[in-house]
Amino acid sequence: MGFAQLIEDHKQEILVRWKEMVRTLRDARRLSEESLENHVPHLIDWLVVKLRERDEADVRGSQMLSREHAFQRVGDDFDLVEVLVELSILRDVLLSLWVEEPGGVSPTEVLYLSRDLDDVVTICSTEFARQVLARHGASPQATQAMGH
Repeated sequence: MGFAQLIEDHKQEILVRWKEMVRTLRDARRLSEESLENHVPHLIDWLVVKLRERDEADVRGSQMLSREHAFQRVGDDFDLVEVLVELSILRDVLLSLWVEEPGGVSPTEVLYLSRDLDDVVTICSTEFARQVLARHGASPQATQAMGH
């Protein structure tokens, strides 16, 4: 079957599990359903494509989704820890699905998924920090020095 297919087949279940767990976070409790989901469904779709088409998948797509997610979470007054926790929860939900249905998923696919999510976390946290610094009057040089 492969990890991409497993994720695709269980996308709605993944979102439900993720939302239930994220709703326990202080900053997420007050968000509407739409704001909570944010770009996560699109991120899941991108992960499926990335798992299927390692070298062909649009890397800029994940960068854009990660930056948009960070930008929205700054606007939602999340703190960085909760942004990182919600991405960690997504990883946990995806890996839990694999543990529940391991057939046809190779260890290499699990490694790839983990690396792809690491990239998302890096971009999202960098952009989040950059936005918070800018909001508090940091110079463009200071925010650009953060990389990516």
